[in-house]
Amino acid sequence: MKKHTLALCMAAALAPTAYAVDINVEDLTWKAVTFGQSTDMNFGSTILPEKVGTNQVTANGEPVQPGKIQQEFTIESRGGKLANSHEGLTFYYTELPTDVNFTLSADVVLEQLGPETGATPNRQEGAGLMVRDILGAERLVPQPAGHEEFPSSSNMVMNLLRSHSRSNDGMANINASFREGVYQPWGTAGNRLSRVDYVKGVKYGEPENYHMTLTRTDEGYTVSYRNGDETVTQEVKGANANIVEVQEPDTQYIGFFASRNAKVKVSNVSLDVSEAETADAPLYQAKQEGLIVQKASSERSLVKAYPVQARANYGGTFELKQNGTTVVKQSVTAGDLFHHQVELDEAKNELELVFTAIEGPELDSKVLTYNIEFSPAANPMELYVAANGKADGHGTADSPMDLATAIELLPAGGTILLQDGDYQGITIPVTASGTSEKVKTLRAMGDKVRFVSEFKHEANYWHYHNIEVAKAQFIVHGSHNTFEKMVAHSAPDTGFVITSPENIGRALWASHNTVIDSESYNNMDPSQINADGFAAKMRIGDGNTFIRCLSHHNIDDGWDLFNKVEDGANGAVTIIDSIAFNNGRTLEVANKGGTIGNGFKLGGEGIPVPHVVKNSLSFNNNMDGFTDNFNPGALTLSNNVAIDNRRFNFLFRKSPYTGEIKQGTFTDNVSYRFNISSKYDDVINSEYSSGNALVENGVTTLNGDTVDKHSLQELKKASTIDESLPMPGKKEALQLKQLIN
Repeated sequence: MKKHTLALCMAAALAPTAYAVDINVEDLTWKAVTFGQSTDMNFGSTILPEKVGTNQVTANGEPVQPGKIQQEFTIESRGGKLANSHEGLTFYYTELPTDVNFTLSADVVLEQLGPETGATPNRQEGAGLMVRDILGAERLVPQPAGHEEFPSSSNMVMNLLRSHSRSNDGMANINASFREGVYQPWGTAGNRLSRVDYVKGVKYGEPENYHMTLTRTDEGYTVSYRNGDETVTQEVKGANANIVEVQEPDTQYIGFFASRNAKVKVSNVSLDVSEAETADAPLYQAKQEGLIVQKASSERSLVKAYPVQARANYGGTFELKQNGTTVVKQSVTAGDLFHHQVELDEAKNELELVFTAIEGPELDSKVLTYNIEFSPAANPMELYVAANGKADGHGTADSPMDLATAIELLPAGGTILLQDGDYQGITIPVTASGTSEKVKTLRAMGDKVRFVSEFKHEANYWHYHNIEVAKAQFIVHGSHNTFEKMVAHSAPDTGFVITSPENIGRALWASHNTVIDSESYNNMDPSQINADGFAAKMRIGDGNTFIRCLSHHNIDDGWDLFNKVEDGANGAVTIIDSIAFNNGRTLEVANKGGTIGNGFKLGGEGIPVPHVVKNSLSFNNNMDGFTDNFNPGALTLSNNVAIDNRRFNFLFRKSPYTGEIKQGTFTDNVSYRFNISSKYDDVINSEYSSGNALVENGVTTLNGDTVDKHSLQELKKASTIDESLPMPGKKEALQLKQLIN
């Protein structure tokens, strides 16, 4: 190994206080650490069984210990990933202050890359040189029951070998990558990841020995690759030197890594350091969404009192003109509805609404024009609709309209009455919105109103009553709606979904929707792993609530509140007095085991969101009853009951981010095992916990005392499912909920 020493203090006569720290690279301490998602001891996807849990740095066949760098070492990773917004890996590293530059170089032999099971690579594998601004929390060994590692995200630069393609072709690319814009250890929405394959299609394996470097300068980074007489040097364009000064401003972590399915041998390490005068470059901020201004009122009206409505994803000012005359100017915050009522003329009704943003990327005014068709009706506030209704129907019981026409014409505060029949799916657009004071209503007149293809609700301020959606999804993009006595079932994906389109900005995400006394069941996607009963996920705002809802016989979860780092944190969801049972199967497809079928899945990807679940029951689900699903936030769970869920009744893992955000509050929750045993006791990590009766050593205990089994006989009897019934478990779940209450 080449040994380099650099004294970073200048001669006292020249600059006695310029730099007072000596760094002798020979004396630096090197350590091995494994962290990040999919580095768990039991992570087995595309891993040979005998190598599950292998994430290590070895020298001479033994795990390395903290100390001087080894002359030759091997990094093998059978877990982790190199994802867009976070990573999991095994890292052999040392620490340097951020006020030094460096060149790290070594000879590298990539011994193996990609799955050894015959599966193809997914290009999340890799190995090479890295510098980063923060370390993830070290994986737990031994691994606590139920624990899986959380995502770890950093600002970093890599010179790495990664898969040449998504096939096992024995080739690798030499790649310069960097990530910036990360401000939280779990990741930051809108971060930037840049990947450049600067050498493509090189062979790898024991005979192939490459020399690779990673250099930090005052302005940025360069990387290089040498194979025999061929040397290629690449500037890491766009990566400013100070991106490793963000999460831990004073320390940079440099070294060698492997991730996912990779094994690399490293030798002849050289580290040169020098004093830095790092350029103070602006830190990366996520690109702002483009300006969106939406009309929220129809251009047809049956009444003279017409609400002009619109909203934008940035704050600003709306100016309304009617027939050329300014009527009102109104300032709004992002996402709030502009609302002003005008009186329509019998003939001409031309409106112009001008929005001028005071924030965001587009400050030029944007104009919306309205040409309102006014056609008075005898009873405009009550429109009858039939599955075979006509566009020119009168909207009466004897002459019903079609639904699309009624949606376009219904005034704020009005009601659409649906006659029995099978209806094709429809989109209720944002232009059909009601108002905060005059909600629109969609009501089934009988018990046989059914929609048989996808139904999408984009509008605001509606109230649904007694609607069934069969063999199709019901999708909510709007806000301030109430959905009461809805039934969604047999969809080719999740039955009832609250979500939002991409790239519209958080201010327009679906918010403040309430679902009451509704049911979703028997939903299954073609892959048989993803369809849930209810989902409020992937770009939802604040205030979405489920009350007295029932989710069962869905191939995946009862409730899914999944979140993606790329989107940013969802708003908090509240679930009250609800039941999830028999998820992880459908009425036709039996339980297949595996990792599907939670009752209440409360997050995803390590993003903290303070969801609330109260007075709810999770019963006989294929996986976990109540689970954080890697949500380390301040969850609130109180007065919930979990019975006979196949893995955990309660699973709330220890967060690695407790220095940044506190975990939740758990009070008066109860766990029972009557008919299904599990090797797992309940796991609750929390900031505050009180009055919980949880399973410990297979039995329910409260304050260390076993709960008297004789007092539970009625509950035990009610929890025995009669599989001969058409909908097994429903009668039992409802009876259990009644007994618990």
